[in-house]
Amino acid sequence: MVKTNKSLNIALAVLFAALVLYLGFALLRRSQSGYTTTQAVMVTVNETGQAQGYVVRREHVLTASKAHVSVYVNEGAEVRAGGEVAVASDSEKTLENAARVRQLDAEIEYLRSLLSAADQAVGAMEHDTAVKNAVYQTSAAVNGHSTAALDNACVTLSSLLLSTGADVSQSDLDALMAERRQLNAGANDGVIEAPEAGVFTAAVDGFEALTPDMLDGITPEGVRGFASEKQQVSADAFGKLITAKKWYYAAVMSAEDAERLSPGAETTLDFGRHSADALPATVRSISEPVNGEVAVVFTVKSGVAETAALRETGCEIVFSSYTGLRVPLRAIRFIDSDEGQVPVVYVITAERMEMKRVEILYRSEDYVILARGTGKDVLRAGNEVIVDGKGLEDGKAIIR
Repeated sequence: MVKTNKSLNIALAVLFAALVLYLGFALLRRSQSGYTTTQAVMVTVNETGQAQGYVVRREHVLTASKAHVSVYVNEGAEVRAGGEVAVASDSEKTLENAARVRQLDAEIEYLRSLLSAADQAVGAMEHDTAVKNAVYQTSAAVNGHSTAALDNACVTLSSLLLSTGADVSQSDLDALMAERRQLNAGANDGVIEAPEAGVFTAAVDGFEALTPDMLDGITPEGVRGFASEKQQVSADAFGKLITAKKWYYAAVMSAEDAERLSPGAETTLDFGRHSADALPATVRSISEPVNGEVAVVFTVKSGVAETAALRETGCEIVFSSYTGLRVPLRAIRFIDSDEGQVPVVYVITAERMEMKRVEILYRSEDYVILARGTGKDVLRAGNEVIVDGKGLEDGKAIIR
């Protein structure tokens, strides 16, 4: 007969009981902490359609028959009617003299401003007032898109800022004016002036014959036919002026996408890397569908300088835009209320669940965009949102 060890049996029983308690506690913790979470992130989502077409503007090609051309204005700069655009000559020396004359004109104007500010000998308060006025003038010139006014305002502001202790004299000004007179003979020969006001670009592409008059009643085939309008670029062309701030984008897009547009409606055009910002536009016309496609003409009143080099290009038409908090669709639950079924999400804050009511702005197959709310109980960017899990309850403690 085998004898059992009573002490050993007791020890084994205690060990078994402890193991059962441990496993039970572990299962309880797992059941309470088995939640998949993610952060609410602030995003902007656009609903877009694709278009392919041509930029159409009123343009004037600038030409020079001389061997050498020096352009005075920068790409995208506004030029007034009669303003100097370039100088052309068969002699490089003439171009150098013309460039020096322009430099001297700027230096002479600057020195005159310095001497004038020094002669006024205004006090500190008057000087500060003059600086503020010059800043306002500079801002007004920028807002008014006036390059001439901006040049004058910048010279005035610079002279005021540097007038204190400026080591200049009338003899310095006289020396510059003497050099200017010496170079003056023939300095204006070959100067090319703008025939009308416009935005300058060196991008002459052969499509300058495209005009807004060609867009009336245009069809998808008509838009594609613009490719045949390209002409040989003259060897004398050195740039062009875009002479109207209102321009057009004529494009082909699917009839299905175009159903979200209507003549006269406002929309947004996104030319990607070619424009820093999406451009507001108005739908001018939509053609009848042909083989599932339509021709749409958009009117744009901004971004002339940014898009000056664009011609045949693709574009995203932004139908609608939503900015809010992005969370997975699975995170949305619905609860009963006096208003019916309302959407909510559960978040984890300080190891407790919090239920937050939300407003759905946009829904896709995988995620939703929720409106940003105000107040202390709203969902915020960075909140830890529960995506999956059971036993969701407002105020429930979370054991991790």
